[in-house]
Amino acid sequence: MPTKTTVDPSSTQSSLITLKLAALPQSQSTSLSTTEFPSAPLPAVELQGLKNLGCGRCGNILLKCDGGQTGGPIQRVVDLPSEHWQELVDCWMCHEEDFTELREGDLGARLGQALVGGTYVLIHATNVDIEAVEIEEDARTIDWTKGIKRRWRPLACSRCLYPIGDGWYQSRREDGTDLELIQVKFHKYAVRFQSDQSINDERTQLEVPKQRFASYVAAEIFESARHHATYRFILQDRLTGQDIMLIWMLNWDSTVFSNQAPMQDNQIVWDTSLLSDLQVDIDINSTSDRVRSNKVMKVLYLSEDESQRQEGSVSKEAALWDRWRGDPGVERLQFHKHLLLGLLIMLEQSTSCLPPILSGAAPAVLAMDGMRMGSIVI
Repeated sequence: MPTKTTVDPSSTQSSLITLKLAALPQSQSTSLSTTEFPSAPLPAVELQGLKNLGCGRCGNILLKCDGGQTGGPIQRVVDLPSEHWQELVDCWMCHEEDFTELREGDLGARLGQALVGGTYVLIHATNVDIEAVEIEEDARTIDWTKGIKRRWRPLACSRCLYPIGDGWYQSRREDGTDLELIQVKFHKYAVRFQSDQSINDERTQLEVPKQRFASYVAAEIFESARHHATYRFILQDRLTGQDIMLIWMLNWDSTVFSNQAPMQDNQIVWDTSLLSDLQVDIDINSTSDRVRSNKVMKVLYLSEDESQRQEGSVSKEAALWDRWRGDPGVERLQFHKHLLLGLLIMLEQSTSCLPPILSGAAPAVLAMDGMRMGSIVI
């Protein structure tokens, strides 16, 4: 029952009604603690029985066939530690020994093993069908004569050229013409997971339900916030390093109910990877309206726009970009540009769902240096 009900006094014609509702006692609430961030989508426990991986766009099989063996190419699926585990090595090592290799090395999957990170799955190169992947075109111009001889290079599906992950390559020659693939990091949001599970004592191959791309962006933000207490981020194109948008996390434990119809005219049909982000979660049929209920992370966001810089003057938005780019406390997160542009459209749609008093009538309350308020479904 509402404890207080008021009508917007700004206009006698206003249809905006404000309701203040009493919260349930803590013992009756099933929500997560506000001090604990949600876990990343598809941890190892949900990928047990992993049979194979397929390209997220065309379904091209990415791992080698099992050759008639039971269990498939992947025999063991385990979670990786935090992305920031190397920062803790000095705390773990309390005696005088040489742990240089541990400090500088990368955790790698063994043959038949899948290591599950927050946004990716790491597979040994021997288990990968080399003919099914190739280095993305934009990444082939690299000087292997300088620096280390092992590098991560972006990978694409060889059938449809859809970006699916990164390959850990070692150069056998100085000119980099003879590359050896060591590990492959498949992005969870870019592939399909095929799982071999037992149903009614029969082994059945199933496709693990696809998770929202926005949930993986949120997982990266949570990871940085948990370990670095960082709440400001620049989201970049992973191929070119181009800055796409600024994100400032406000809070993550909000629930949004909306009866706004999903995008129609401007539906993101140019990338099927975002279809799961556009799906309606809950339909409440008590009325004719379709109501969506989503757990969201509230953010302030700002897209990069070259028009912000006019000749002879710098807008407040451009000045904010300059400050964030020069601030070492701002984290950089990299994803595919086409997915970030889709995320930006969905953020703009979430902004349009805000009541007028929040989105238009009083922008100074919720906006800062041109940033807008939006929400990311987690």
